[in-house]
Amino acid sequence: MAYMRIEHGFICGPDYYVSLKPYGACVWMEWHSYHGPTFYRSEAAINPIRTPSRKTWEAFGKWEREANERTVADKTGENENHPGN
Repeated sequence: MAYMRIEHGFICGPDYYVSLKPYGACVWMEWHSYHGPTFYRSEAAINPIRTPSRKTWEAFGKWEREANERTVADKTGENENHPGN
């Protein structure tokens, strides 16, 4: 998680900011490990989508499964693209 310390606390940023287009939805997603996903219609991420469509949630599910598979592979050493291998 990215964060910045300010005078009276912290400002947290997203862990990932990705396009879900390769997963079937023309939206952008900001993923925060604590708050979960926030979806946007454009890369500028100005106005979040208040009620994501089923297609958006399905694309998020595909991305999440792929991200989890990469994480497990990194932790077990099975990811041949991991810098430690």
